[in-house]
Amino acid sequence: MPVPVIVSTNYKGGVGKTTTSRVLAQAMADDKAFNRGKPVLVIDLDPQGNTSRRWQLLKTCENGTRIPKPHPKLENDTVPYSSVCDLWLDLLELGEPVAPEPYETANPLIHVVPAHEEQMNEVMLVPKASREKLGQMMRNWLRDVGAKPGDRLVDKYCCVIIDTQPSKTPLIDAALTAATHCYIPFVPEPQPVEGVYSIISYVHSLSSQRSGDIPLELLGLLPNMVQSTRLHTLHLKKLRDHPVFGKYLMPVKLSRRIGYSETDDWRNTPDQVTDLEGTQIEFEARKFSKHLMNKIAAGVVMKSAQKEAENV
Repeated sequence: MPVPVIVSTNYKGGVGKTTTSRVLAQAMADDKAFNRGKPVLVIDLDPQGNTSRRWQLLKTCENGTRIPKPHPKLENDTVPYSSVCDLWLDLLELGEPVAPEPYETANPLIHVVPAHEEQMNEVMLVPKASREKLGQMMRNWLRDVGAKPGDRLVDKYCCVIIDTQPSKTPLIDAALTAATHCYIPFVPEPQPVEGVYSIISYVHSLSSQRSGDIPLELLGLLPNMVQSTRLHTLHLKKLRDHPVFGKYLMPVKLSRRIGYSETDDWRNTPDQVTDLEGTQIEFEARKFSKHLMNKIAAGVVMKSAQKEAENV
């Protein structure tokens, strides 16, 4: 089985893709039963680079664009840094594609492949005929296609989490093509809820197009930034009672709390939501993460059993 690849996706901005991805990564890094001593790999697929900045992996160029900081293992190379765009160097006419070199962070069990703002903006402009290659190349890397035993991601990492940008672009298609799982954070308000329906349909459409690859599993809809207001209560009930989409609503939620913003700043102490022991924010963050980890683990066990049955 390849390493699980989870995508946080929603076409609308400000719904918590980056925040929930970070909380999930931190909880996985804390859960020894899940990670078994292997780090979580976080991939920043948003040109804004919020995930990369959170772990201090970007520097600002004179023209204002952000690129990754030099990588310790690449200091003697012509290009002394790495980003997810290394997978698509040939499409950018910058050379032969190579596997990205993840960066270590202050948390030894969280590694990050940062964004490269300029290159990612160029990637989104590649001709339509080449866009399918974006997902194929990312999928081949994450599925360890052609990788030697010592270089396989499944041997190095317990899970991969991909943070995506807030709009429908070729980069999101690439992420979902490479994903094994995805979840959709949303704010329980009119426009975000309506947008969720189209995303679910799109995820199912992509999953049905896979041939010979692992099915794309929708882990569910995560209510985020929830408040005890009539508006939020009504829209959660509306979604819960929906005859088709209600089954995807997660039994967990993340509330609107200042602690998420505070721990998103690396200069603050504690710097992780999961370090806020005994608080309501730590409780709900772990509950959300545990829900996803349990679903992923159950799916891995089921797929392994199916594979063994096929080999008998």
